Amino acid sequence: MKSLLDSPRGAWWLSAIALSGIAVFAYAIGALMLPPSELLGDRRTELVCLQLAFTSVRATSLLMTFTLEQQVAIANLLVPGDMVFAWFYGLLLAGLVGLLVRRLDGSWRRVGVFMMWLPLAASLLDVIEDAFLYSIVAQLIENPSIIVMGELPLIAGIAATLKYLVIAVVVPIFSVAGIAQGLRTDRSIGALVVYALLLIVCVSMVMPPLQQIPTCF
Repeated sequence: MKSLLDSPRGAWWLSAIALSGIAVFAYAIGALMLPPSELLGDRRTELVCLQLAFTSVRATSLLMTFTLEQQVAIANLLVPGDMVFAWFYGLLLAGLVGLLVRRLDGSWRRVGVFMMWLPLAASLLDVIEDAFLYSIVAQLIENPSIIVMGELPLIAGIAATLKYLVIAVVVPIFSVAGIAQGLRTDRSIGALVVYALLLIVCVSMVMPPLQQIPTCF
């Protein structure tokens, strides 16, 4: 990532990374997630609670409130749907944060090089979370009376917690502070567009967890 910041073509590469995130979003939503989402309807928001169930009892109890057809839809929503979708925000945020960091210097730039990797790490955590949740759902579809291993929802919950910590707390805080710093040194049209887009994306990352997570506890 540091080479992208220093490269004369770095802005183009970072823009391409961000745009690839939008392409992943369109493919994941349109081709992979739309059919199962229609089967779940407004109950899709309950999957946030599944991500943070942490125990087999809570995960099983939640999943058993869905019909068998809906459980199959959840499985399809997780794999491959959300596994692909997870890279949407990782690529988009990595590209936009990188474009922000190019406009910073000193310690802000050094910290920014690390921050650019965090969204992609969050995407990887999301994939891990999906894999473990899929295992739970698949087992219950196969045998509704099975006792799910406690490690599965625990690992999924830890991965989900770290993911939300990155995309809804750490990266947005750095981004807002970095935008304030960037406004002092670079107020060009291109920079203002980057600041605005990054701010919009950060708000879109923060609001859903802020609204949904409290309802799970």
